[in-house]
Amino acid sequence: MFTDQTAVVTGAATGIGRAIAERLASDGAHVIVVDVADGSETVQQIEAAGGSAAYREADVTDEDAMAAVFDGTDVDILVNNAAYYAPLVTDKKRFDQISADEWDTVMAVNAKGPFLAAKHALEDLSGGGRIVNISSSVVTMGVPGFLHYVASKGAVLSMTRAMAAEVGDLDVRVNAVLPGYTWSEASQQAGEAYLADYVEKQALDRVVKPDDIAGVVTFLAGPDSSAMTGQAINADPGLSYY
Repeated sequence: MFTDQTAVVTGAATGIGRAIAERLASDGAHVIVVDVADGSETVQQIEAAGGSAAYREADVTDEDAMAAVFDGTDVDILVNNAAYYAPLVTDKKRFDQISADEWDTVMAVNAKGPFLAAKHALEDLSGGGRIVNISSSVVTMGVPGFLHYVASKGAVLSMTRAMAAEVGDLDVRVNAVLPGYTWSEASQQAGEAYLADYVEKQALDRVVKPDDIAGVVTFLAGPDSSAMTGQAINADPGLSYY
């Protein structure tokens, strides 16, 4: 499906990002793994399965670094997945206990990061490119305990709609995925009791895994969603309806 196409996936060293990178590669894309963490294991797994990938170390909040990622890269698909989340899972606090520095860090990675990546990818994406932004179903529920994360993912959702409206004339599609509580390395830090509480509230009695999110991303990046832009798909087994 993605033969002769290049996909850039941010935050692809582990978790949902790795699953997305592996799925796109399995469907024929050359995947560029972008992360501040070592993404070589993701590349090795892709290559072991017969796919094509490369790793570029970059901080999504650094404009020069993001410009360098796309310099000379003929990108067809951009997946903005990188997020500041893991440190927040076990440190929930009411918003008046959140420091300004922590707020700035979360917003920089989760909102500024997708903006910078899309900004520097746009020239190459023009003429049929696709952007898939990873938001979160927390924006539909107002989950307490990490207002900065909820606000940042709300920004991603709004950014998706505004971007789509601005770049449609360039034949670039921009959509978002809103994952529910996904059993990734980061979420596992909260423990299985926390997971069970989420599953109980869902319409479907099942755990969301990174591969589930990768499947939705692949749909939005592929030809079957060619009539869709500015849209958001909840992938949270009926936890929220929006």
